[in-house]
Amino acid sequence: MNKKKEMQRIYERQKEDGCILCKKLGQKQTTHTEIHHLRSGQGIAQRGIRCVPLCVKHHRTHEGFHGLGRKGFEKTYNISEDELLQEWESESGMSVNWSDF
Repeated sequence: MNKKKEMQRIYERQKEDGCILCKKLGQKQTTHTEIHHLRSGQGIAQRGIRCVPLCVKHHRTHEGFHGLGRKGFEKTYNISEDELLQEWESESGMSVNWSDF
């Protein structure tokens, strides 16, 4: 399978799985799932390939990653982007070699 198709398969799987933070917090997800590209270890303008599924609330509202910023998000939810990725990989049973992309 080519890299683009494999990445699309991962995105679709993440959308099906739902928000990893809602699951971790024991909350019912009330908005659709979006793909959040991890910024940790990336330059500010770069879009990393590593990603996690987040609902709209936890992705881009004032309560989400883009509303709070990385430090605010980590402080509010006591979890980092890398830890969310590890949580998703553990929950989904998928082990993605992100360096392949």
